[in-house]
Amino acid sequence: MKIQTYSAVRVPCKGLLCYIPGIMNDVAAGSDKTISSMSFIESGNRFYKMILCAFSPGLILLILLFSTIAESADLFVPDDYQDISEALEMAEPGDTVVVMPGVYRERIKMKAGVSLVSFKGDGGDELVDGPGLKKVLRRTLRTIIDGSQIEEPGYLISFPSETTEPMKVDGFTFQNMPKYRSGVRLFLMEIRGCSPSVVNNIFRGNKSWGGILASGLGIGMGAELHTKAKPEILNNIIYGNSGPGIANGSNSAALIAHNEIFQNRFPPSDQKNIFAPGIGIREKARPVIHDNICYQNEVGIGALNLDNHKKPLKITQNRIYGNMMAGINIRGTGSPGKNTRVFIEFNQIFNNRQAGIRCIKTSEVIARFNAVFQNRKAGISLWDVGTAAIEDNEIYGNFTSGIRLLDVAHVYVRRNHIFKNVTTGIDFIGWEKR
Repeated sequence: MKIQTYSAVRVPCKGLLCYIPGIMNDVAAGSDKTISSMSFIESGNRFYKMILCAFSPGLILLILLFSTIAESADLFVPDDYQDISEALEMAEPGDTVVVMPGVYRERIKMKAGVSLVSFKGDGGDELVDGPGLKKVLRRTLRTIIDGSQIEEPGYLISFPSETTEPMKVDGFTFQNMPKYRSGVRLFLMEIRGCSPSVVNNIFRGNKSWGGILASGLGIGMGAELHTKAKPEILNNIIYGNSGPGIANGSNSAALIAHNEIFQNRFPPSDQKNIFAPGIGIREKARPVIHDNICYQNEVGIGALNLDNHKKPLKITQNRIYGNMMAGINIRGTGSPGKNTRVFIEFNQIFNNRQAGIRCIKTSEVIARFNAVFQNRKAGISLWDVGTAAIEDNEIYGNFTSGIRLLDVAHVYVRRNHIFKNVTTGIDFIGWEKR
């Protein structure tokens, strides 16, 4: 480390305390003049700046300036550091760890304020065929984090909790966590009480549980965290996991958009009246679910024990088809006075083995501008719902009713095109109780 002193020079810097013997000696000698100086410490390729001001005998004022002028550093793996964990440990907020193509067999713990990105050179941002319907980045396929040889249970990648520092994970394949002997069930990625950007990744082959967990905790998962989980989960492919594709624990406010999610299912031995959704929601979670493709999961999009919240659950512009149960399945708590509103708009929901849309024990359901067709049971099925508006939908070719209403207190059904459903267009049940 070297120390240089300047009178008035601007150089790249970050804050660090610096000691300047010359000025201290002047003050100790009883100088009655004001002394001002600026010092910089250079360590490697990082710079630190400090301003020291001394006023009259015996009084010293130190001012540390923590402003950053230099661009943040890029740390390359394996060029600069042998593995990803070492690079993350050395990184500082604002830095980016850049990972070259290869297979990395390690567990990753992200650092607050640091981004993890696969190498974009050599055609890394070219779109190529992926494992599903969507094209993927070449760098996503060639940069792999593999958990098959990690025996100790744990998430393959996790983030620090209770932080608002920006973080990003961009362009990796996370794969192959084993089923642990202890029986613990873990996702490939855990996001707890923080808001990273998770983009352009593949999550596959987790035999332990599912793809991504986003949670602010609370209710069934533990004490509620002070920092909400507001991640952006965008343009990922999540498939072939032994649990939910993306799970939103209570108090998740994630943005989930432009993802392809398919073939996520519980193993047959684990099925006890529970079904793995492509996108799952619990309790007080209120993610925004927009423009995803969910197919061949056990449930396309599912909510369990949806609980009181001032915001509605919004499901918009998704394509949901070929799932083993319902396309969208929402189950609320059903308690009096609970605010459990659900807005389902502009979706395509078809060829699911049960209902296209099923909502049970929620305070309000709004279903508008959806195409709901060729599902094995009703197109839209509402049971024990307080208020509903079913408007401007195309509902056709479903194997039972187009719309089935069981114990719905107040409902508006208007401007829908309902045709060629096998039993009835609109089926009203339980109205004699009202």
